[in-house]
Amino acid sequence: MPALPRLRQLRRDKTLFGLAMNATRLHLEEHDRLAQQPELRDAPDDTMQLIQYSIDQWAGLATGYVIRKYHCPAPQAMQLLGELLADIRAGVPVQELRQVPFEVALRLPPELLAQQQQTQPAAE
Repeated sequence: MPALPRLRQLRRDKTLFGLAMNATRLHLEEHDRLAQQPELRDAPDDTMQLIQYSIDQWAGLATGYVIRKYHCPAPQAMQLLGELLADIRAGVPVQELRQVPFEVALRLPPELLAQQQQTQPAAE
């Protein structure tokens, strides 16, 4: 089995970095909304549910990308993605993250959505 990629290698992967940036933007928006409206934690509104769903979608795409490109098992791919997300939160200024409105990250681009649907097993 090949060695797991290093964080530096993951940061330089433009596709993976873009996926992780969108997840980070949405995490930031989720955090902001929860700070303003703590009741959303127990009873999320439609927008909060969409944000949380979108975070899962971006994280799922990023994890799948790491699995395919770097040939690593899912648990390690999720761990690597977590490290990359933490690195982005620590290293990218919040102002830079907010330059792209979070609404842009709510919807998957059509090419990524089609790619994700192709890799998922058909529902029975």
